[in-house]
Amino acid sequence: MRRLLILLMMWLPLLVATAQTGATLCEATVVDAATGQRLPFATVSVGSQRVTIANAMGTFALNCRPTDSVLITHVGHKPVTVEARQMPAVVKLQPREMLLDEVVVLPIGSLIDRLRRATLRMQREHRREQSRYFYRQTAFCGAQCYEFAEAFISGGCAVWLNNLKLVNGRYAGLRSDSTHQYTYFGNFFTFSQIAMAASYNVPEKKDDVVPLIKNYQKYYNISYKSTTDDDGHRLIAITFEPLPAKLKHYAMIGGTLYVDEETLNILRFEGEGLNILMKTEVPMTTEEGKRWIKQSLSKISFNFVVDMTEERGFTEVQSVYIDESHESNGETISTRSLLFNIGTDASANTNTKRGRTKSLEFGSKLHYSIEMRGYEAGFWQQDEIVKRTPVEQAVQELFEQHNLFGVMQ
Repeated sequence: MRRLLILLMMWLPLLVATAQTGATLCEATVVDAATGQRLPFATVSVGSQRVTIANAMGTFALNCRPTDSVLITHVGHKPVTVEARQMPAVVKLQPREMLLDEVVVLPIGSLIDRLRRATLRMQREHRREQSRYFYRQTAFCGAQCYEFAEAFISGGCAVWLNNLKLVNGRYAGLRSDSTHQYTYFGNFFTFSQIAMAASYNVPEKKDDVVPLIKNYQKYYNISYKSTTDDDGHRLIAITFEPLPAKLKHYAMIGGTLYVDEETLNILRFEGEGLNILMKTEVPMTTEEGKRWIKQSLSKISFNFVVDMTEERGFTEVQSVYIDESHESNGETISTRSLLFNIGTDASANTNTKRGRTKSLEFGSKLHYSIEMRGYEAGFWQQDEIVKRTPVEQAVQELFEQHNLFGVMQ
């Protein structure tokens, strides 16, 4: 008995310490304190490590210790730090007041020229830097989800994505039937490669016109606002609105760049891709039951949000959200994707039996690339990386329950 008591006394402090430091699920929704509106894609960090981001509904979840300090940040809002065990269900971020500038330290034209040069230099000097990304894509016909994909992708990450390769993925899709004619963008992932700057002076007809080009004033109307953060850094929001006359001839990327005036680092780019030419596919079935694919070229538009991080000493892509919607055969087709930078040391999270990666060219179809690689069910028994929305979670569980991943039904 005495020996048992001694053993218990020896183990008790360890058991108490384990209970105190054990991981706990920390979950919350991020909103704007002034309007109450949800804030999608807020960055969530523990210590110096970025852990996850809020999803499209502003909700995040992560496993951490109760005593961990969780930092939540969102461009244009004041950051909040909360101890994990005191995390409220709703985290409110105070917006920074954005003011119209009558006077700027530098003329806006000079600032844009410097920003263009700095952005191109940043991309050129760090073009070999790589990172690994988690990618999720869904497509809906009205309220019916007919496509779900998740993948790990590697690629160049400086300022904008490039040279993407598939590490591993899973895909499920429903074929069109007599009730629904679904539209597929097999290479929807390529939309995530949104560039902000280009070295050309005059774009070719095949080029997507982007804000930071030498003759930007010939293609965009410019407006701007600014604010100053608690550290005295000035944040400038520069809006590039495509000129209607140019939209008749070009595919254009327009929107607002959020820039640190002192460092000229881009913090966020949000806006629209307009007149983007894309190949679409619609699976068809004849009266005899024969299946075939109807292909067509069409011009579409999409909304996007690109957030940046400077954790490694240069500007790299942290996340990209794409939202596209169009009408097809009297039905609304909506496709959405979210891509999140999980870092260079992510091999533990993305171990796979097959070490090779498959290059993803612009014309590559993600689901075909996943199919060629082969679906590895055991690979996907892991954290969801970015919390799924309720609809995404329900779809994932349904497709998994009916063993649909890896096939087009």
